[in-house]
Amino acid sequence: MTEVNGERQLRFDGPLERSLVHRHAADEVFVTDHVALGDSRFAVAARLPAAHRYFNDDPSPSASIDPMLLLECSRQAGTLVAHRHLGVPTDTAFLIAEWSIALDDESPVPWPGHAPDELTMVIEAQDLKQRGEALLGATLVSELYLAGRRVATSTVITGYPSRSGYESFRTRRRSSVAPLSDAMPPRLGGTPAEGREVGRGLEENVVLSTVRRAGGRTVADLDVPVAHPVFYDHPLDHVPATALLEAARQAALLAVASETEEAGQGTGPWRVGALRARFGRFVELDSPTGVSARVEHGGSSRSVAVLFEQDGATACDCEVTVLAPSAASVSPAASSGGR
Repeated sequence: MTEVNGERQLRFDGPLERSLVHRHAADEVFVTDHVALGDSRFAVAARLPAAHRYFNDDPSPSASIDPMLLLECSRQAGTLVAHRHLGVPTDTAFLIAEWSIALDDESPVPWPGHAPDELTMVIEAQDLKQRGEALLGATLVSELYLAGRRVATSTVITGYPSRSGYESFRTRRRSSVAPLSDAMPPRLGGTPAEGREVGRGLEENVVLSTVRRAGGRTVADLDVPVAHPVFYDHPLDHVPATALLEAARQAALLAVASETEEAGQGTGPWRVGALRARFGRFVELDSPTGVSARVEHGGSSRSVAVLFEQDGATACDCEVTVLAPSAASVSPAASSGGR
């Protein structure tokens, strides 16, 4: 157990109810406890998995903790805070406009199992938007700690429409009812990206296919398997933010690898130190999505711009920082999207 700011100790001995974090599978729930620290500050505990087919799937021999795992923990913590402390009903839809996670620029954090696995998150709710008693949206700023050391920060700007309001909005925007993921083909059918080139060991975790170079950019098709146990833990009517962030990471790694190969430089293992994403519209399941990545500037820290385009419009834009092997200690990472 961990004591937070002199308050009661947080427990790490078992996961909370799945519905509080919008998960169906019990083994995908990492949060274990929560407590209010004041009117707008809260602490949430989570236990990191020692083994996981997605979050621990890094073929690099020097693999450190996956920023996507910390991002998922912050998502679960923010969802829990919204339901338990901010009065958001459990049947509410959650929409993400912007999302970011930033790893502190210190030494790498080893995988759970080789380091403390009890994560404490301190969350501050800012810019609350209300209509009467109903909370319409908020900005949640989180600091994440392992063994008393801050390892990351995360910020998410989110909206909380009613489920009926969400479904009406989706149908009006599309002029049709959006199909659910469990009714879609498992894959698009292109050639998946090479796993080691995108930091993945298992093909099921590769979400890009038909990779090519065009106009100085790395271009690929978005191909998220709809049976993926993390991205589609339950049926959804769009591609979730977590999958888009994973795709942005993979595209950025491919872009940097292509640039360094063309320049005759060493190729890895590069590591993402920062992601930031803004979500302008839903990424639909029944329309192809192109992903393009361009390295904006080089050095030991490469900035990569990643765009997701569907039906002639930009649905999501990301900024990804990729660190050279010698600099892959840990660095800011940020992202956004809809759940």
